[in-house]
Amino acid sequence: MVQARDIAGGVHFHHAGPLPPPTPRQLPPQAAHFTGREAELARLDTLLDERGAGQLPTVVVSAIAGSPGIGKTSLAVSWGHHAQDRFPDGQLYVNLRGYDPSPPMTAGQALGFFLRSMGLRDEQIPIHLEDMTATFRSVLAGRKMLVVLDNAGTAEQVRPLLPNEPGCAVLVTSRSRLSGLVAHDGAHRLTLDVLAPGKAMLLLRDVIGTDRANREPYAVAELARLCAYLPLALRIAAERVATRPHFAISDLVDELAAEHNRLDALASDDDEATAVRTVFSWSYTALPPPAARVFRLLGLHPGPDLGLDAVIALTGLTPPAARRVLGGLIAVHLATETGRDRFQLHDLLRVYAAERAATDESDNDRKAATLHLFEWYLHTAHAALFAFYPQHPKIPIDPIGPECQPLTFTGDSQARGWFAAEHSNLMAIIRHAPAVGQHTVGWQLPNAVDCYLSEYHHVADQITVHQQGLSAARQLDHQLGQRWAYGHLGEAYQNARRYDEAVRCHQHGLEIARQTDDEFGQGSSLSDLADCYIELRRCREAVEYKRQALNIYRAIGHQRNEALTLMGLGDAFRLLGEFDKAMTHLCLSLDLFMKIEAGNNQALTLRSMARVHHERGQNNDAIDHLQQAVALFREQHRDYACAGTLHELGTVFRDTGLPREARETWREAIAILADLDPEQATQIQGKLKALDTRDEHTYFDSSHS
Repeated sequence: MVQARDIAGGVHFHHAGPLPPPTPRQLPPQAAHFTGREAELARLDTLLDERGAGQLPTVVVSAIAGSPGIGKTSLAVSWGHHAQDRFPDGQLYVNLRGYDPSPPMTAGQALGFFLRSMGLRDEQIPIHLEDMTATFRSVLAGRKMLVVLDNAGTAEQVRPLLPNEPGCAVLVTSRSRLSGLVAHDGAHRLTLDVLAPGKAMLLLRDVIGTDRANREPYAVAELARLCAYLPLALRIAAERVATRPHFAISDLVDELAAEHNRLDALASDDDEATAVRTVFSWSYTALPPPAARVFRLLGLHPGPDLGLDAVIALTGLTPPAARRVLGGLIAVHLATETGRDRFQLHDLLRVYAAERAATDESDNDRKAATLHLFEWYLHTAHAALFAFYPQHPKIPIDPIGPECQPLTFTGDSQARGWFAAEHSNLMAIIRHAPAVGQHTVGWQLPNAVDCYLSEYHHVADQITVHQQGLSAARQLDHQLGQRWAYGHLGEAYQNARRYDEAVRCHQHGLEIARQTDDEFGQGSSLSDLADCYIELRRCREAVEYKRQALNIYRAIGHQRNEALTLMGLGDAFRLLGEFDKAMTHLCLSLDLFMKIEAGNNQALTLRSMARVHHERGQNNDAIDHLQQAVALFREQHRDYACAGTLHELGTVFRDTGLPREARETWREAIAILADLDPEQATQIQGKLKALDTRDEHTYFDSSHS
């Protein structure tokens, strides 16, 4: 249809209608040998039932507080599985990482994760936190769901994640008492203590084995005492005993007692901290040297989890060797497998692993491992960028090191999946780069992740990483790095509709580009400034900047940005009412995009051309161009853009006097938007109702048009 240009008759695109929203079942598996918390489980049941039989409380927020390793998560997850029949619409779970070494998850990141888990597309998810909270609460309307917010740091991190739906319940775990949540949000606090000695011994007996424990009851009691009755320490110590069946329990207790004394000087006055470090050390020192090295190197990774390929980059092992060592760490509970080839350390284990890396690895070895890891993320993200968006302009990047083996990608869906899986790790790498002297990665990696963040509307992350990138480039006094950081930071501010800040960034970027004779940078800064001025309706200034950018792009032969600039000129001239000039520039843009096969940008240009035709009263031409744009968006699976174009197409049909076609087109748009953007779907539904109340005889019959 794009090649035909003119189409006779109507073209209709049908949608099967929205699928029912998914039922999330996100709770992690229950901990093995969970015991000793019968009173706490009963208390949670009581909280759920206290408003009457079968009636859920308005919102139950139980702030399960306690020290690290005391079993907060195990309790919340176990009760969630126990009570799942009370929540037929599912359970949401997120680890807020409130006390991780890397930055905690923000409320906005958690809301984005929840909304996507409940079937919303990225185009539907708002940018601002308040709007995200409102959308989350709207989606939960009428549902009975459990929300588990694990490892929260502050009440402010939690509050935007609280539903206001009577059928929902919330469990929050935290080392903090979260007094603000209790005082202002009606939370019920459930504070956990260490296990009673008898319960602690029961847990040990379950793991070690009843017969063996019965033969040495005093050794079992002493083992529980050395673990300070802390569930995490008890589990790890019991597993250590269970894996050495030919040793007497008392022999292992003596070994642990000696280790306990050796580590007392490193521990605080908190007996629980002493117990945890002691038990970790006991397991660590029993590892074979290759496994011990991998464990401590894992402490150098700043993110919440890591994939097998990242482990290989960090350690230099082959894939079979890495799997073998990780399997050994999992077997002794020093690591957890969270998915296929994805691994995680408990937050306390991560701290301990980092301690061991600091003491057992030389400075040179630590720096080399960190460099290999950061380089791998940089070059893998670079490869994913160009699989995700092949026509993206080249970005500055250091050459691949001789030992770096980044991933390759066969298509955009594989690249998107990698970005999604590594999102939190990429953010952590960028934030952590200055602390380990990786300033070059610190300014280059944000450029590689920018397109993904922009496409999926992670605006807060986009702003953060480019602020970090700018700081890293300044640390190196790297002018090119600063120019790129200013450009992407300005675009991030544009996405957040913070246009004054965006303008200042682009002006700084333009100044640097001129000082360094960076022609591409000058064109980018000028064009981005013009885009801000179009949004601010300063269209004369926009035209001048776009023309300057156009001259630069033509001089350096950058056709993709030349076509984008022509499209921007067309939009500016349309807003000025200079329709002939607008159409001239848009036609040039379309021809160039067709030449370089940029399908998505072709569709955007066709839509801009249709707006010009519509404002000039050339509605048949507007319909033709919008139909072509819809076809292209369909081909690329750009559902949200397709629905917006159908919305515009229906409006043109209505204004042309074709009410039947308008209804059909708007209904197609509503079918797509029902689970993408309910607000826009409701807006179109209002147009449909308004159209139905009008006298159809006032319109021309569509057969006469």
